[in-house]
Amino acid sequence: MDEEFEILKKVIIEKIGFFPERYKERPLMRRIAVRMRHIKINSYLEYARLLERNIKEQDLLHKTLTINVSKFFRNYVTFRRIKEAVLPQLLREKEKRGGIIKIWCGGCATGEECYTIAMLLDEFLREKKSSVVFSVIGTDIDEDSLNTAQIGCYENKAFDETPEYFLKKYFKKDEKFCVLKKVKEKVKFVKLDIEEENMYLKELDLILFRNVLIYMKRTFQEKILLKIYNRLNERGFLVLGKVETLVGETKLLFTIVDSKERIFRKCRILKR
Repeated sequence: MDEEFEILKKVIIEKIGFFPERYKERPLMRRIAVRMRHIKINSYLEYARLLERNIKEQDLLHKTLTINVSKFFRNYVTFRRIKEAVLPQLLREKEKRGGIIKIWCGGCATGEECYTIAMLLDEFLREKKSSVVFSVIGTDIDEDSLNTAQIGCYENKAFDETPEYFLKKYFKKDEKFCVLKKVKEKVKFVKLDIEEENMYLKELDLILFRNVLIYMKRTFQEKILLKIYNRLNERGFLVLGKVETLVGETKLLFTIVDSKERIFRKCRILKR
């Protein structure tokens, strides 16, 4: 069985460009099992052979492996704390030194988080009567999800944590709720693996990397957190998911802003 699973993992890398070695084995096997049950295959080897020749199944497995639940203002308290503890600091820095506020949402799925932080920041800057500008980049490896994000129209179920005020101010209601142009103009979506370098992912002020690390092996978590550290500016902020935290040596790279909401700030000088 172990040998068959290793063969399947090699086929997955070759055919769909997904890297199983990054991820915890148990959740990885559960997601693969979803597709195997659906097409009534019990053997990893048999499934590997099917995957080699069936483009449609390659696409369906890729979607299953990369699926990510996303909605607006997910874990609303986290966004409230970002507004209270992070945005004032970013605004002070930019008013003092100049430049734009740059934000990255890693593993952005269908874009709800990107638009959420863009709306939150737009509202905050208006309250402060500030002329500071900002940009948000969302990256993901799933092209279909990114296409949905770029369209920016969503069903009602995406808004069960969204304050009514934001819904009325930043969306146009048609068959779906569609993000207004003034918000969409602030957000850019790029197909990108989290290890890839990109011209936009430098000197970032805030990184939202929520519910991505949870599925990864500890060694890979540490590798990605180090990349995140290097992509942040001198005193940039990082927000992780509610059940995620810093691991290994990366605990020395950040100070805690809010332990409950998993908000961290890059250390100016490494802690000993």
